[in-house]
Amino acid sequence: MFGLEGVAVPLGFALTILSALACVVYGVLNWNRGHYPEEARPRRAGRGEG
Repeated sequence: MFGLEGVAVPLGFALTILSALACVVYGVLNWNRGHYPEEARPRRAGRGEG
């Protein structure tokens, strides 16, 4: 495949591309999360706070 001998090198290329795609998907799904300042963070109900 692509003139590469063995399994390790193509597997390394494939895993590199897949991990890059996974990072992009993770970044898109978590875009703008966790940017609340401490005082503006929404409080959870039922914990006795506030």
